[in-house]
This record gives sequence, structure tokens and C-alpha cells, in this order.
Amino acid sequence: MLNVNSFSFNNYLSGQKSSSLNGRKAVLTNEDAKKDQTLNAENSAKKKNPDKLSIFYCNDIHGSSDQISGLVNAAKNFWQNAPKKDASTMILSAGDNCSGADISKNKFIFDLLQNSMKVEYSAVGNHEADSASMGFSETVKDKNIKFIATNVEFDDNNPMKDVVKKSQIVEKDGVKYGIIGTMPIDFESVTKKEVQEGIDVEDYDDTIECLQEEIDKLKKQGVNRIILLSHTGYDIDKELAKNLDGVDIIVGGHSHSVVEGVKEGDNFLKSKSNEPVVITQAGENAKYFGILDVEFDNNGVIKNVSNTLTETNNQKKSPVIEYIKSKEMGDSPKVGTIKEIDPMPANRRIEPCAWTCMMADSMKEELGGDIALINSANIRKVPMQGTLSERDVSESAPMKNNLIRAKITQKQLVEAVGNAAKSTMQASDGYPGLLQGSGFSYKIDDSGNLLEMNIVDKEGNKTPIDIKNPSENITYNAIYDTFTAQADGETPELAPKFGFEEFQFDKDKTMMDYISKLPDKDNLKVVSDNRIEIQKTSQPKQQGNNTRKFLDLTTPKAS
Repeated sequence: MLNVNSFSFNNYLSGQKSSSLNGRKAVLTNEDAKKDQTLNAENSAKKKNPDKLSIFYCNDIHGSSDQISGLVNAAKNFWQNAPKKDASTMILSAGDNCSGADISKNKFIFDLLQNSMKVEYSAVGNHEADSASMGFSETVKDKNIKFIATNVEFDDNNPMKDVVKKSQIVEKDGVKYGIIGTMPIDFESVTKKEVQEGIDVEDYDDTIECLQEEIDKLKKQGVNRIILLSHTGYDIDKELAKNLDGVDIIVGGHSHSVVEGVKEGDNFLKSKSNEPVVITQAGENAKYFGILDVEFDNNGVIKNVSNTLTETNNQKKSPVIEYIKSKEMGDSPKVGTIKEIDPMPANRRIEPCAWTCMMADSMKEELGGDIALINSANIRKVPMQGTLSERDVSESAPMKNNLIRAKITQKQLVEAVGNAAKSTMQASDGYPGLLQGSGFSYKIDDSGNLLEMNIVDKEGNKTPIDIKNPSENITYNAIYDTFTAQADGETPELAPKFGFEEFQFDKDKTMMDYISKLPDKDNLKVVSDNRIEIQKTSQPKQQGNNTRKFLDLTTPKAS
């Protein structure tokens, strides 16, 4: 259960804090739905206090259709009980609602967001562009959800220009609120080049400038309560809060941070004009949702705020969601049955994942490699116990990239694994992510220092690698994807030196083929085998002080 704090700005000025209620778990059940309908029928509209606003927020859902049932139910409870509140209400998303280029899947997710959750405004995350500008525009063109991104310029012929707005003014119970938004300023480094055409996201300095210009325009129209839907990451959001004048609330995403309560100096800061700004973020994959309650003074300045973050914590597939998926997307063939499976780690970038390792096994075995590598962040879902469908496998790796088979040196392998571990364990958001894989094992400390590494054969025998002096003459046939192989990407050490063979499919296909051949495919146990060990040290690891290489991101673009 997560702690929840409330905050009065008057207390903030005097250095005093107060606490509020604890969050609760939300689970979708038929009984709950019936109760909600009864409550809704009995609700009588309560007179609204024009200075109070209650926001239901989410971010980085990533199309997680298994986990989303709890989120849907929580949003329904929120808007069905809105008449009982003395505050105006909004339902907002900070972007990355979907993930991957499957337009039918993305349409299903946006249908849920609009029709079941009633999301009103959303930031535009990097994954909104996975299906390219045309795919995104076609998916959302008939939706009531308003998409906001202030720090981006679209080419005139880019269809996103018609569905993404710089800002919006919304009136709630006679009070005007301004909504502005940011796309991620590291957009080019976290998306495929082919989806970037006609999309120019501003760098950090220009983002500050264009946001302030939009804020000033809103102020001139009499709007003094401004919400920023941000998909730049938690640490960047802190910088935006301190360097902008006029923003009151930042509903954030991108770094997948779990931001609990209201904490002075952390997510409760002072703006450039010394006014309070509160920042929220609710993890990823629909695991959490938040409710932010704010009270303003007559000048639109926050004087009281509380933030409740709640875990949805679904353990089983929702039959309702599965029925809707099958109806809208068709039935999905069975691959096997999972009897036991380790869940997705709390932060998949910095912890080993049994499902990711099994997927790497499939890549190595199906394509005849010595080793296989996967960036931890590439796996977005761990299937639940029970029937495993092709859709479950495909959804676990939604970012479709072609696999390659390339010859790499021992030195490339050690440097790629070691550098990724160091960067990941010392970054505040775990970027870029540990390299997990098959055919090798390694140990690091919790600061990311590589302690040992071994090549592991099919019988489990380990051959140690001299990590201080890895060979450039020893080579391995390695299987990984084209995104990982980019020379200017997250693991530049794995850019192929000796050419490569490319396959026209991704790791979900190798996983399906691999499982279909297993004698125990209807009794699968996907559990850790400790091929990656993280040794705790007496010295606490030094976290990077900014998300997504802040110094790089805040360097102006070359002209």
C-alpha cells in the first residue's frame, strides 16, 4: 500500500507537512460494477466549489491490455461518482497510451480510454508515433480525446498536424483551465527513424521557450490555472516546474516514475515566479493510477493539494477485456499453457526478467546463434498464468524490429553488457536498460560495475571471460534486433563490424516457434535461473541526477 501525502501551500511556506488517506487497490469485478451503477443512480449533484479541482491521471499504459482492467474500473468509479464531489473533475493521460504499430490493438486501447475511462486530454508520447503519423492520425481521428503537444512542429503534409493541438482551454463549472503539453525531447533517440518524418520536437531550451509563449497567450485570455501534460520524464519535469512561470500542475510520464504523495523539494516545487507547482506520475503499464485534488486561491495559485496513488494490482486476465479484445481483434490461437511465471519486475530496466530470458533462449535456438541479447526495456509485458495465446506473446514485445544474426567479438560483448549496466544502474530512470540474453551470464554490483561474465553452453557449463582484457579474436554468432544494432543507438558497441543477416520478423515469432516445440508447452514454468546477478554493496549506488542524459538533452540542436 502506498503512502499518500496532502499539502497546504501555507504549510509549505512555514515548512510544515500534513498527511492524508492511504491508497487502495482497485480490481474490476461484476459486483463492483453493479455497486457503481447503484451509487451512480443514487448520486445527487453536489454544489461545486469553483476553486477545487480533482484530476484522475494515468500515463505510459503502453497498451497493457491485461493490466488495464483495473485502470478502467478505477476511472469508471471516478467519473460515476463525480457528482458527489464538491470539486470540478478531469481525467487526463500523460501519453504513451499505446505501444507498437498494431493499429487494431491501438484502436482497441483508445476505444477503452474514450468510452470506458472517458479520458479528456492526453499528451503525445513517443509510442503514439509507433504506427507513424498516418497510423496514429487514423486511429484517433474520430476520438473525443484531445491530444496536446506544444513543443513540436509538424510538416504541413503531416496528418498529426490536424489532431495534435498546441494548447486548449477547457471550462469546468464556470472556471477556465489551460492545457499545454510536451512530447519527449529525446524523441529522435527513442523512436525509429522511419516514424520521425515530418515531426520536429524542440530541444530543452526551445521547449522552455515555446511553453512559456503558450502560457503567456493563455494568461492574456484570462486563464490563470494551467496544467502541463508532459511526456519528458520526471527529472526534466522538475526543471520545467522551476523554469516556467504560470504552470500549476504537471501530469507527467515517460520515465515511468512512481511519484507518491506530495513531497516538498521533490514533486512540490516553486516556479520561476515563486508559486507552487505539483508534479505527478504513475509508473507504467497501467499498474497505478492517481487522483490529484487541488484547491486554488482567487488568483489561481495552489493553496492546498493532495495526491493519492493507487496500485491496480490485477493478477488475472479480465474476462470482460478479453471478450472485447476477441470481438474487436479476433480470436488468437493458443501457444501453450503457463503453470508458473515470475511477474514483470517493478522496474524492468534494472532487474532480470525470466520471460525476457526465455525469449532470448528462443532467439538463440531458433536462429542458430551462440548467444542472444535483448534490451530489458524492449519487453513490455509478462503474460499471466493460464492459456498463452499468440497475442499474449506478440504483446509482450510490441516494438517490432527485425532480428539479425551478426558475428561479434568477445570485446564487443563485454563492452556492450558492461556499459549498459553502468549507465542503467546509475541513471535515475534506469535508462537505457540492462542487456539480458541467452548463452551468457554475468554479475554486476548495484552501481553497475561488471564483476564477472561467462559463456554458457547448452549443458549449462560456464567458461569465464577475462572482463579486464576481453579478446578481439574470439567471436560469437549473436542474435539481436535492428534497434539494438544501431550505431547511434542505446548500445552502439553492438553495431555489426563484419556484416549481418537480417530476418523479416521479430522475437515474438521465435518465441512462438520455440514454445510450440517444447514437450511441456502446456505446463510451462518461466522462472529465474539467476543468469544475471546483482550484488548488493555497502555503498549506495549513485543515481544520475537527471532523466535521459539531461546534459545531452539540454544541449541546443546544431543549426
